[in-house]
Amino acid sequence: MTVIKVAESLGRMFYVVSPKATTFGTEQEVPPYVADATHWFIFFIVAELLYYIFKDKGNGLKRHDGKWEQGKYRMNDMIGSLGAGSIQQMSRFFLGSLQMVTYNYIWDNYRIESIAFDTFKLSTWIGCFIGVDFAYYWFHRAAHEVNIFWAGHSVHHSSEYYNVTTALRQSLVQTYASFFFNLPLALVFSPAQFAVHTQLNLLYQFWIHTEIVPRLGWLEYIINTPSAHRLHHGRNPYCIDKNYAGTLIIWDRMFGTYADERVYPDVVDSKEKEEPVAYGLTHPINTFDPVAIQLGHFKHIWNMLWITPGIGNKFKVVFYGPGWHPGVPRTGLLSEIPDIDLSNPPVKYDPVLPSKFNYYIGVHFAIISIVGSWLLADGFKILPLWQTQAISVAFLISLIALSKIMDAKPYGLKAELVRTLGIFFLAEFVARSGYYEQTYWERRGTLLVADTFFVSSVFLGWNIYKLGPKWTHIEPVAKAHDEKEKVKTN
Repeated sequence: MTVIKVAESLGRMFYVVSPKATTFGTEQEVPPYVADATHWFIFFIVAELLYYIFKDKGNGLKRHDGKWEQGKYRMNDMIGSLGAGSIQQMSRFFLGSLQMVTYNYIWDNYRIESIAFDTFKLSTWIGCFIGVDFAYYWFHRAAHEVNIFWAGHSVHHSSEYYNVTTALRQSLVQTYASFFFNLPLALVFSPAQFAVHTQLNLLYQFWIHTEIVPRLGWLEYIINTPSAHRLHHGRNPYCIDKNYAGTLIIWDRMFGTYADERVYPDVVDSKEKEEPVAYGLTHPINTFDPVAIQLGHFKHIWNMLWITPGIGNKFKVVFYGPGWHPGVPRTGLLSEIPDIDLSNPPVKYDPVLPSKFNYYIGVHFAIISIVGSWLLADGFKILPLWQTQAISVAFLISLIALSKIMDAKPYGLKAELVRTLGIFFLAEFVARSGYYEQTYWERRGTLLVADTFFVSSVFLGWNIYKLGPKWTHIEPVAKAHDEKEKVKTN
């Protein structure tokens, strides 16, 4: 890859592109910009981690202990975010691209011929950029103010951390709600133009998920910035339903939904009035289970439907704001949002596990990440659809099993043991049965997988036998030291 190609690839992360180079005649010609950006996702994650490692002696990576400057990254939350993003991407192997099918139908049958262009024209490129961003603003606003849309979008807000991995925490159902807001664009802009700008709009929003970048001066009046989006992810009352922008912050300023972080001298006139942002949902989900992350709020809506009297009120449960209940305005009351104790920041959900299990989780998530990345980049192109879907299901099952350990469930090790034994026996069958034709090196690779999961099963089985349901117990350091001293004196 030449320097120019690298620069172009990096530029797409910030919407810095050549209009002519990003104009295509057909949708099929449009590159998969999001999939091609995987290496930049990894680069920025590593760079952000290195920043926190070397800044302030790694204080930002310490377990959150009631201090604002701690708890910027945790492995369990990172796995929850990366897993959600992978699930969202894999959903297309089951549901297809409803958005593009519908968009193409409108373009083919109802486009306005007098103003629709499918060849390069700078004004059309700029128009599509503005149109996609404008549609995103209104979808994003609806996703916060309409409960059924919030059920999908709340996935993205469920992390109590704010780093670049949070950008990848995406909902598998959100795409199938947001496409309604984009359909009017099909009257004017070709599917190829739309496919380019929806990807670039999404990529732009990756880099703004960070606490490292401060306010950006006059740019705060034009584009969406890390500062503006940090506030959007806050659960402080002053953060609720603010800063919906995708790329341009001008929409929030035009429609009265803009607010500033209350941590800068030009925003608050005294140190006492500063109010750092506490991230996440007003009522945290407290789990790393990918199914609960994706579907938790749908379950809440279902429960509310059962206990809310009257057909009219049940309708409002679904289509009014997530904070609505009988007797309050459509979007709820800010006074009902829990206040943030600035001297005692909210404790983040982060179950304490023995170190050996954290290492185990890290190794196995690395394994399934390699498989998932390969499947999303190249694997789906060469495998039959049923095998692609089977691997996607196995990926989800793996995330669920690991989440039970991260959530410190008493049965967590047993759930993971079922998974590792299942993969061990499957790999052994594939390698030794002759049912699938394999080259020598493919067979050796399959046997290596079997060996890896056999060792993992032995590790889990031994700890289940020795520790039982109390496997999460960590012996206090002082007690362990006393026991050692006791042994020495005896």
